[in-house]
Amino acid sequence: MTLKSLVLAVTLAATPLAASAHAPKIGHHGGPQTNAGSFHLEVVPRGATLAVFLRDHGDKEVKADGYKGTAIFVIDGRPERIDLAPAGENRLTGTASVPLPAEPKGAVQISTPTGSTAQGKFN
Repeated sequence: MTLKSLVLAVTLAATPLAASAHAPKIGHHGGPQTNAGSFHLEVVPRGATLAVFLRDHGDKEVKADGYKGTAIFVIDGRPERIDLAPAGENRLTGTASVPLPAEPKGAVQISTPTGSTAQGKFN
């Protein structure tokens, strides 16, 4: 095998790994994290309050000003909708009507200041 062939083979073999890169499962604040479009979303529940932290795929904080969102989680077999609003830096927060589990199951949708949306699932 020539050097060119070896370099090409290694490049092609590594391509699927780069394409399937994803967010770490645990975020900077200790909560579950997932991909949502061009963002990483981390959810951190504390009692009935939910904080959602935004980062880009370069792992840099995304300012939450102008963003909004909705989380829908299944709690004790029932859907719980939580409206999210900016709460400083890269954080959106909202309050549920019931206490949230440490790792809630459901989805978070965010809307950017330009009107585009992204959704992340938490299983």
